[in-house]
Amino acid sequence: MVIVGITGGIGSGKGLATEFFRSRGAVIIDADQIAHELTRPRSSIVADIAGAFGQGVVREDGSLDRAQLARLVFSDPQALARLNAITHPAIREEIEHRLDRFTEEKRTHVVCIVAPLLLEAGYRENVDRLLVVVADEEERVGRVMARNGLTEDEVKKRMAAQMPPAEQAREADWVVDTTRCQEDAYRQLEAVWAELNA
Repeated sequence: MVIVGITGGIGSGKGLATEFFRSRGAVIIDADQIAHELTRPRSSIVADIAGAFGQGVVREDGSLDRAQLARLVFSDPQALARLNAITHPAIREEIEHRLDRFTEEKRTHVVCIVAPLLLEAGYRENVDRLLVVVADEEERVGRVMARNGLTEDEVKKRMAAQMPPAEQAREADWVVDTTRCQEDAYRQLEAVWAELNA
């Protein structure tokens, strides 16, 4: 079994790469999805986040007010580090639990761990190969504004909180550029898939 890490900045096209690998039969472990599961209403992690940032980040129904939390952490690097210190260990533990299960079940030849902060979280050594997805900054900003309803300033704050694409690319086995069109990105991904199955 080959463990492939997929990472890249916000709006770079990780979702497109993820769906490509899923369609080829790879098993996907999505760190963002795990984070949402772990921060379900009234979970222990939501309580820890409220303890660190105040009850203003929790709605009346016990769910996390993600927009409010984002406003706090993406304008303050120390606050973002505090949040990551709460969430990253639990996310890592769940990723490892799922990896163990898939290894035991021999379900697939390729497992993809999709994580925007894979490198920042020190997870490079846990994957066999690393795919970094990139796109031009203007394209990324436009995608996230359209998808998430954020302002340009809000998107750029989130981008600034992540590792620069050039730095990510230095760690990569493959870099896939999604700036142009889906067909062009898929051609690049087909080459990656062929290499994985060679």
